[in-house]
Amino acid sequence: MALRFTTAALLAAALHTGAVYATEGTAQAEPSASPTANTAEAAPAAETVEVVVGLRWRNEPELEQFLREVANPQSPAFNQFLTSAEFDRRFGPSAESVEAAVALLRRRGLTVTEVSPSRLFITAVGSAAAVRQAEAFELALGMSAAETSPAALDAATAPAVDLLSVQGAHEEILFHPPHRGPLLPPQVGAVFLPVDIARIYQFEPLYETGIRGEDARHSTIAIATAFGFSTADLERFWQSLGIPRSADSVELIPVGGEVTTTGDETTLDVEWASAMAPGSRILVYAAASASSSSFLKIYDRIVTENRAAVLTTSWGVCERRMPGSHLNQAHAIFQRAAAQGITVLAASGDAGAYDCGPDAPGVSFPASNPYVLAVGGTTVREDEATVSEVAWEGSGGGTSAKWPAPPWQMQPQTNRVLADVALNADPATPYMVAYDNSWWYFGGTSVAAPIWAALIALTNQYRAHMGRAPLGLAAPALCEVAHARGLAARPLRDVTSGDNQGFAAGRGWDFPTGWGSPRADDLARTLGTWSPPADARGGRSEVVMLTPTGRDIAGAVRVRFTRRCLSTEVSVRARRLPPGRYTFGLDGEPVASLEVGPGGRVTARLLALDPHGHLLALSDESRRVLFAGSFAADAAPVVVRVEMIRTLASEAASGVVVYQAARGREVLSVYASDLPAGEYEVRLGRERIGTLRSRGPGTSALVRFDSSGAPGNFLPTRPLCQSVSIARGALPYLRSPARALAITPCGS
Repeated sequence: MALRFTTAALLAAALHTGAVYATEGTAQAEPSASPTANTAEAAPAAETVEVVVGLRWRNEPELEQFLREVANPQSPAFNQFLTSAEFDRRFGPSAESVEAAVALLRRRGLTVTEVSPSRLFITAVGSAAAVRQAEAFELALGMSAAETSPAALDAATAPAVDLLSVQGAHEEILFHPPHRGPLLPPQVGAVFLPVDIARIYQFEPLYETGIRGEDARHSTIAIATAFGFSTADLERFWQSLGIPRSADSVELIPVGGEVTTTGDETTLDVEWASAMAPGSRILVYAAASASSSSFLKIYDRIVTENRAAVLTTSWGVCERRMPGSHLNQAHAIFQRAAAQGITVLAASGDAGAYDCGPDAPGVSFPASNPYVLAVGGTTVREDEATVSEVAWEGSGGGTSAKWPAPPWQMQPQTNRVLADVALNADPATPYMVAYDNSWWYFGGTSVAAPIWAALIALTNQYRAHMGRAPLGLAAPALCEVAHARGLAARPLRDVTSGDNQGFAAGRGWDFPTGWGSPRADDLARTLGTWSPPADARGGRSEVVMLTPTGRDIAGAVRVRFTRRCLSTEVSVRARRLPPGRYTFGLDGEPVASLEVGPGGRVTARLLALDPHGHLLALSDESRRVLFAGSFAADAAPVVVRVEMIRTLASEAASGVVVYQAARGREVLSVYASDLPAGEYEVRLGRERIGTLRSRGPGTSALVRFDSSGAPGNFLPTRPLCQSVSIARGALPYLRSPARALAITPCGS
């Protein structure tokens, strides 16, 4: 029997998630109480442990730039996607790096059992003792070369191993489908059939013109799932509802072993994707379990094989429960998908703004990843010939705690926000599904996602007929469509009412429904024929005045940066300058030449340029820098400071709680002074999270929690919207107000 655990979590727990207490300037570390770490420590030395090493893509900065340009309509590389072989040549881990990693694992006493098709993952097994002896190897992953002692690395091979992460194969972390159901007929209102969805969302005109999907890569849909399906169920669904399909149009591809059981989630995904794109081939990549390691293998195989331009999944899990190693590895796969022109879609979840539980807002992974199109939910209402939609209260939507805002995100939040789009998902207006030789009714975003996947497949077919590449990364294109002016029809129906128990729908983009639901025919035709304007008008603007570098310099220079989705424009405007030729540059590299006439004014417009994080400068003909300045590279971090409230038992004591978040990292600090001598529990809500020791009045103490290196890069327990208390036994000495740490809605 193989015992599986997160080795990286064990090490990170010792480094980062344990409580740290201090008295009069002396800090000590308290061992973490992480359940995962305890399980790992208890493993007998003879037990077999499985670990997965994730390598990095080569040339990562070049890959990031390529992904931005391939989705930017202003770039010459727009829609110039790579084949799987081309990606491997440019960005895949080198054979030397793989060989070095394999050799290093073997020297650590581990047996390599698998190298993934992409060479991104290496799986190895060994005794728990061997893994413990390899701790230094794992510790080196989260540290820079300057921080790592020479003894921590194998000098002969480590420099050749470009590592991303190390993780266990987490059987204890199970993905789940968010669907609501099955429901019995008395519990539901209107039940939707494919013909109803085709009418409501305007698929019918596409079918009438022959756009039904094709047995070709651009229209093929890959479904990432756990468990299989019954061909008898599919045929019953198709034949009863008039879907022109045959069993050989759906292919089951087992991943990681034989798939012997059927699942309702897989069945409904296949039935509804195949019904809404009746000509598309459906590839069902299925594992025999819903473990997170199984889904990593599924994503990797789908993208590496590159047989489908659409990938959809309805399985997910609370983002902050996922170890950072898994999130980073999946992110690498989704980057590759975007580079190869694959649209990845995922259900946003069915717990509203609280996918991680009722205590604090949370979002679902993989929908939270910026390279994934997150499909939210609505409630459809039909009144005779009128169709209206409101946000469904269960629609997943919120702010990722892991991923920074992608460059095409127009909302002001510093991190990725979701949902992106929506479709009917309310269990009160459910979908019919044939499963286990019976008819059932399901709701949830896990039905909305495969229907959106079918629409992307139809859109790709239309684009192919117009000589265009597949849509690929969909979010920037949908953002452009939502901001477009002068279109003959509105391809997206803006949902402006309803909420998801934490965020309300409204005009334009919103958390529960994103940019809205589709008018399928209009959307496919728009994405198949229309191109965004070359400039970025209609976007968000920032302005900076460049600073003169000397007192003798006359004039003024203003730089305006405007962004609409991925389209950008930099406008340089100068006045009262002496006539002559000037150069505008970034980081010392010339970008544009400006000719100033007798009037002392000049204006230049530069497209496809983002100056954030760069030094801007205006130089004269002698290359002397006259004006310089910069836009802020990053938004300010979130900082919440709360004074703690004294109880009668602590009339002299005082305390402060500080929460900080920036670029996916969280730090929670609890300060106390003038407590009576002794040991105290630090509690978050009702949960004990650490220990604080005081030497008595006149001294201070500190407990600090840092998410860096912790599983998922999250604190062990979410601090937002909860009370922090310092107590001895049942008696609290200090506490913070229950909702004081609230930067997002806390619910009722």
